Amino acid sequence: MKKLASILALAFFTIATNAQSLIPIKYGIKVGLNFSNLNITSTIDGVQHGVQPTDNSSQSGISAGFIVHIPLSDQWFINPEVLYSQKGASFNYAFTHDYEINQRDEYKMNNQVTLSYVELNPTISYKATDKLALNFGPSVSFLIGVDTTLQALPLMQNNILTDGLVETASLDVGLNLGISYFFTEHFFVDSRVYTGFIEVASAIQPYEVITSIIPKPAYTLKNRAIVLSISYLF
Repeated sequence: MKKLASILALAFFTIATNAQSLIPIKYGIKVGLNFSNLNITSTIDGVQHGVQPTDNSSQSGISAGFIVHIPLSDQWFINPEVLYSQKGASFNYAFTHDYEINQRDEYKMNNQVTLSYVELNPTISYKATDKLALNFGPSVSFLIGVDTTLQALPLMQNNILTDGLVETASLDVGLNLGISYFFTEHFFVDSRVYTGFIEVASAIQPYEVITSIIPKPAYTLKNRAIVLSISYLF
């Protein structure tokens, strides 16, 4: 994945250099909000292991950074972006743990995960009219910060279990689809939908402290978000 990101970065600079002889390149800043959520998938047999479906809710985060507006023709543009981006969500699930000697623990897990990234977006834009542009392109994000809040609420407890774990991946890869509206030549707003393709985190259910045998992840998590932004080109 790191090799892919290096190839994309090299392609950006090559295109930017070649495009300078056509139409002036513009540089700008972008500020916005991520309304993000997590696509959560169970990885084990919930009936057998006592894991219930998740109940998750979205959360908002900051998206801000720099943008380059590179014209390839009168209608086609490449808009590389380097952004600081916050994603994540809150999610809850019920959990039961059965012991060998007719004992059971029942828990409700409350989790909040905020993932901070440096995000690289090689966005391709087609300007359908003077005011409206259609945008699409891949996204590669590098994790730079994790903020997690995990809480296990015991509904019925016989033994000591851990609070559960969330393990994160260092990379996220996905796809952006959206539109831009130009108020002026320099000022525009855009909205887009982001869909993550790879697992960015996994949630492990509580396990017995005595045995210290960490079970397999109960859930895998992928990012998804709706992004609203304001941009200004100099």
